[in-house]
Amino acid sequence: MLRRRFRLVARPIKSSKSAAKCDPQTGIQSGTMVLDETRSSIPMNRSTRVLTISATAVLLATGVAIAQQLTGDVNRITDVGVGDKIGTIEISEAKGGVSFKIAVNGVPKGQRGFHMHEKGDCGSAMKDGKMTAGEAAGPHFDPEAKKSHKGPKGAGHKGDLPLLNATDKGINETVTLARLKLADVQVRALVIHEGGDNYSDNPENGGGKGRIACGVVPKQ
Repeated sequence: MLRRRFRLVARPIKSSKSAAKCDPQTGIQSGTMVLDETRSSIPMNRSTRVLTISATAVLLATGVAIAQQLTGDVNRITDVGVGDKIGTIEISEAKGGVSFKIAVNGVPKGQRGFHMHEKGDCGSAMKDGKMTAGEAAGPHFDPEAKKSHKGPKGAGHKGDLPLLNATDKGINETVTLARLKLADVQVRALVIHEGGDNYSDNPENGGGKGRIACGVVPKQ
């Protein structure tokens, strides 16, 4: 609530021989004592800050997680480099882990492998003597050097994410991985593959085959 503050303003009294004059802006005669009411927003601002801090403290004390979120563009990729934007991925961290909300168009219908790669680069690079789409992203994110593709619930690459399901309208779904934190995914490439994913090393990387779309997670 705003508090009221009053100010007394005294104006000099003119000689009795002179006619009383009015101030052209206020319409008040010279020599009149004015009770001036002003409003102060300082108490409200201070109260608002205290309320915000208190609310945050209550959330933390009761174990309610405050979600953090990042958004990255997803682009089509080919052997000549990064192409047009085809959608976005929103990445958020809450109590249950890191969630990826994927909204992309122009992806072939069917199951699509979805992995987080080591480098934050969606460009093409050499593989087996030829330029290959998305190869600059490097291998799957594997900080513990497991060197095995076991899927989102297995003890393999930390970048093994749940596979996606594309319809004739593209991909519009959210997947969550409990073992990840937002710090793990920043400045890394999220890659959508041509094939599906059986969460094993046979065929290689679950059968994802080529890389067809990619987005780099921004730094927070």
